[in-house]
Amino acid sequence: MKKKMVKALEFVMVVIAMVVGAVVAKNIGVESLLRGKEEPVTLAMTESGLQDDFIGLPAGDDIPRVTSAEEWEDTWATSCVTVEPIDIVSTGIGARNAWVSAYTNSGRRGGPRKKADVSRMAFDILGDYSEYFLLKLPDQSYILAQISTEDARKLKAGKKLTLPVGKKGAVHRQVLANIQDLCQEYGADTEGVFYCINDQWNAEHYFMSQLARLGIAFVVMLVLGTILITIVDKIFKVKD
Repeated sequence: MKKKMVKALEFVMVVIAMVVGAVVAKNIGVESLLRGKEEPVTLAMTESGLQDDFIGLPAGDDIPRVTSAEEWEDTWATSCVTVEPIDIVSTGIGARNAWVSAYTNSGRRGGPRKKADVSRMAFDILGDYSEYFLLKLPDQSYILAQISTEDARKLKAGKKLTLPVGKKGAVHRQVLANIQDLCQEYGADTEGVFYCINDQWNAEHYFMSQLARLGIAFVVMLVLGTILITIVDKIFKVKD
């Protein structure tokens, strides 16, 4: 009876380790670790190049800061801007990233299966979706934004942050349908979303990022699982 109980507890510990590994891999800023330090973008650079070449890169001191609802309303879709939020609210809903294929390799019958365009972030283990957040501006108003997991984590921890260079993009209709009530609660502008994710870099390093994320999950699961099983064995004095 004791052996069965120990085996059951060991199984539970392995499941816990797997869940923790998945959570850690999901929330760690793999992309920022791989990208390393990057040079800030200046306003002159954005005026002499294509907008998409600078989205997601560090914002220099002269990149326009959106500080109020009025400034956000007046922001052009072709402008490169940034935000220094004073608070962040999670919506729990994300849209599939532009660099992620709309289809899986195979479905139950061997053919390709279409991925959902929108997902709850709790189900997004591999980071295929970017969450919509509500960012609080200095004037106390809120705007929608899609930012990196790492930046969102820092803002939730209360850290002051200048977000990367971003643009005013269109709000995904399916996402809006899921978060409309939350937007109304905070009075958030739903006419545009502040988007500051580097699509080009992510597309080029997608496989490497996924590999790193899976590697982190495996290491965490292995180490934590070993520790938990050892604790169970010692408590019940299981001999080798």
